[in-house]
Amino acid sequence: MDLITQNLLGSFRKEQGFLEDIDVPTLFEHFANYCVAASEYDEDFELESISVAGGNDLQLDGVVVLVNGVIINSIEEVDELARINRYVEAEFIFVQAKSGSDFKGSEISDMYFGIRELFSTEAKMPRNELLSEKEKCIKHIYTKSELFKHGNPVIKIYYVSTGKWAEDSQLITRIRTGNESLEELSIFGQVLFTPIDARGLQQLFSKAKNNLTKTFIFSNRVTLPQINSIRESYLGYVSANEYINLISDENNNLIRSLFTENVRDFQGDNPVNNEIDSTLKTDEKEAFVVLNNGVTIVAEDLKITGDKFSLTGYQIVNGCQTSHVLFNNKDSIDESVQIPLKLIIAPDSTIKNKVTKATNRQTPVKIEELSALTDFQKHLEEFYSAITDRHKLYYERRSQQFRSDAGIEKIRIVTVSSQIRSFAAMFLKRAHQSSRYYGTLLKDVGSRVFVEGHPPIAYYIASYTLFRIEWFMRRNQVDNIYRPFKYHLMGIIRMQILGPDLPEMKANRFVRSCERIRDILWNDEECLTAIHNGCELLNRILEGDLNRDNAKDSTISDKAAELLRN
Repeated sequence: MDLITQNLLGSFRKEQGFLEDIDVPTLFEHFANYCVAASEYDEDFELESISVAGGNDLQLDGVVVLVNGVIINSIEEVDELARINRYVEAEFIFVQAKSGSDFKGSEISDMYFGIRELFSTEAKMPRNELLSEKEKCIKHIYTKSELFKHGNPVIKIYYVSTGKWAEDSQLITRIRTGNESLEELSIFGQVLFTPIDARGLQQLFSKAKNNLTKTFIFSNRVTLPQINSIRESYLGYVSANEYINLISDENNNLIRSLFTENVRDFQGDNPVNNEIDSTLKTDEKEAFVVLNNGVTIVAEDLKITGDKFSLTGYQIVNGCQTSHVLFNNKDSIDESVQIPLKLIIAPDSTIKNKVTKATNRQTPVKIEELSALTDFQKHLEEFYSAITDRHKLYYERRSQQFRSDAGIEKIRIVTVSSQIRSFAAMFLKRAHQSSRYYGTLLKDVGSRVFVEGHPPIAYYIASYTLFRIEWFMRRNQVDNIYRPFKYHLMGIIRMQILGPDLPEMKANRFVRSCERIRDILWNDEECLTAIHNGCELLNRILEGDLNRDNAKDSTISDKAAELLRN
């Protein structure tokens, strides 16, 4: 392994919180999985959720299942996305990682054999539990084939090595043969193989850590007058093809993290989106620029060369529905389609919140929803920032704001979505939903999170409890068999410390209760004891059956409360 890759691997180990004595092949598998997944998926994801290595893995180290642009880990998530979007666009990504410097033809052939076995109707080889879960999801997707509106699933195969790819003719032949063997199944839209060598791996890791920068042509614009607290701003219209390039990555995937600061996720085939879709499919598409409200982009930085605008650290704060429908029609859009565009550069946080509120009021969004994703967020970020030393977490109010910060452990970064998941699990009895599709969870608990008057410490200790469970698991001090139940453990730990009944969240008593939990979490010995006690209670509830399917049980919280009361 070359020095650069070796050093990057060391940085990755520290950022992910792995032990110093973790063996190199295992660490390299996680590293390769991370680099590949981050190149295909720009939002936050759990590293362990894509790893399948460890015996009976069909020569696969990582499997990523994407449905409608979202990483999924259960058949329930497939059903939810199919119901919401009314279409299924799937992508299967397979990774084999070898820390050696060779690209071995036999290993490439074995990988193809394993993938073909995974899609066979009759299993001939054993699968481990992690791979079996992926297989269930994949085969469940095919039960939704009537919703394959954009074609059959795409399969992407990555072979990662620390050597140098040299276009060896024998390897090319093996790859061609492997692709043909999969294409013979007639169930894929495309079969793509990508070799990743040391240089390619270094580039992927660098890309995963740097802020997004994209360039587009913005010739039809006017510069708006100087506005206090805004560096510069523009109003105009842009070609739909230019805009689609702005919201797509180099693999032609939609960059979903651009819409983090929208109040609502993509709503699928609702009446408004169907109307946008219909307009793009008729001669009326030329009038799109006057029929559509357009999009609003807020960026941290801008460089201009003529009509070329290069944006860094940008977010689309309004126009999520329009953007998704445009992206879904990208193959049929021509130069006649133009998009109204408002571009705001480097606003301060107060004016940015006002922009988000003002632009989203054009659609039926409640005022409290807007406040939850703006005013409360700023207050919460300030609370997280005030905590120092080893107990510090980093609240990512703006998407990927800590992406390029060296030295920050990634498991210490709390995104808005992970904050909602942890709070819902610990305080709202939604542990059974917390690992499912974020949009469905948000719809269920949206009015009960980020509520004015909620103490910030409650959100911090929810995130810190999850962090501590992950931290001890990565150090092998808590058995990984409990990983599917980590959200249940959070609620159980809270009940074991405070009792099953929760004080009113706006009361001073609730703040004192949160401080009591915090003090235990901040003490290593007491924290580990609390987690182990939670595991013991969970074992009693499930009678030792820790099959990951039981993590979907909505009665675990009530059973824990009953046992504690007795």
